[in-house]
Amino acid sequence: MLLIFGTRAVEDLLRTLVFVCRVCGQRDEQRILRRRTRLSLFFVPVLTVSTRYLLECSHCGTVSPISKEEAQGSVRWAGNSDQ
Repeated sequence: MLLIFGTRAVEDLLRTLVFVCRVCGQRDEQRILRRRTRLSLFFVPVLTVSTRYLLECSHCGTVSPISKEEAQGSVRWAGNSDQ
């Protein structure tokens, strides 16, 4: 019997915000990303193994991990400032 399985990372862009980067200190676009690692069986995603939230600076390219609460708070804050 042949069993084909593996993992794959999937990135979702949650929001793009403009604020000061933690690393380079420039005020530029910061992308809030959700990266999920999914286990697949016969090329069909079966379950999510891990979820990470990341902050990516478009100026210096630094990608730093953030907590789920920070990511959700930033998205919520951006939603309130759009109005």
